[in-house]
Amino acid sequence: MEEGAHENLLHHLAYEEAEETESSENAKNSKFQSSKFILWLQIFIFTFFTIGGQAAGTLLGRVYYEQGGKIRWIATLAQTAGFPILLPFIFYSATRNQNEPPVNASVFVRASVYIFLGLFQVVNSMSFTVGVQYLPASTYSLISGTQLAFNAITSFFLNGHKITAIILNSVVLLSFSSSVVIFQNETGDSGEISQKSLLIGFAVTTFGSLGYALQFSLTELAFQKVFKSNTLKQVMKMSFFIGFYVTIASLIGLFASGNWNDLEKEIGEYRTGKSSYVINLICTAISWQLYAVGSVGLVYKASALFSNVIINLGSSTVPIFAMVFLKDRMNGLKVFSLLLGLWGYASYIYQHYLDDLEAKTSEVKSSDDQADNL
Repeated sequence: MEEGAHENLLHHLAYEEAEETESSENAKNSKFQSSKFILWLQIFIFTFFTIGGQAAGTLLGRVYYEQGGKIRWIATLAQTAGFPILLPFIFYSATRNQNEPPVNASVFVRASVYIFLGLFQVVNSMSFTVGVQYLPASTYSLISGTQLAFNAITSFFLNGHKITAIILNSVVLLSFSSSVVIFQNETGDSGEISQKSLLIGFAVTTFGSLGYALQFSLTELAFQKVFKSNTLKQVMKMSFFIGFYVTIASLIGLFASGNWNDLEKEIGEYRTGKSSYVINLICTAISWQLYAVGSVGLVYKASALFSNVIINLGSSTVPIFAMVFLKDRMNGLKVFSLLLGLWGYASYIYQHYLDDLEAKTSEVKSSDDQADNL
């Protein structure tokens, strides 16, 4: 009897221990699922900012030129001048995260990173400004899709991201889809665009795409090595200070080039009026600031490569909006290019799915091994 009671007691204890282990595992899984949900919710919001800001900013930039705008420094300035709208969010984040650990990097190091990335963006923004002046919005957007291809390379060397056969397939497809448009003649509101202008637009937009790819990888490197911060506040501060320094540099370029003297004349000659001119620039500034917050946020929450995937997805949607709102023409080559771009994007997303599946499998295997050791 005593032996049977002893066995029952052991079974009971083993059952209770199993229940406690299962309860603990369920709590861990619940917490993990909750954190994953919050992460993907944040990624969704940043994605919305990126795609929406990119589409609106690109179309408004094209409208600026079509209605008589000519000053490139003004168009470049409008891409970053919306940075003050981030101040309320920075202060709000600061009040919500008063106990956050301080950033170890000195003020000088942080300021140097902001200034370097800001000046780097000035060059990239000017390249895109020239590109959107020479090209229709749809063609410009398709060419800027090479940013993802370039970023796959910079992410490999600077951020340690692997390049699998599927990602390589994505890079090739996106590169080809963005390059095929140079073999066609474009027609805009001012008549047929010359082959020379098309090549200039193609060259500067491609250069800007390469520059932005490098900038995103350097931004991810800064988050990894310099800031090491785990708050949304750092994303806002990064976007704010980069916008601040780019705006200062653009203002210097505006005055140094003498284009400031032409501003009054440009406003007076704007086809849809002075109010429309001001509204266009304000909306452009807000749109590109949303894009900046979204793209930097995706670098922080995922990676530079993931951020560029979303940017490329946005580039794929811009031609549709350009066709609807600007009456841009969507011919066969553009449709073919767009489909190749979407195929390349789908390839990358499939690789992301495989990586996530592999991570989950490794986690389950690790948990099973720990259970066996117990």
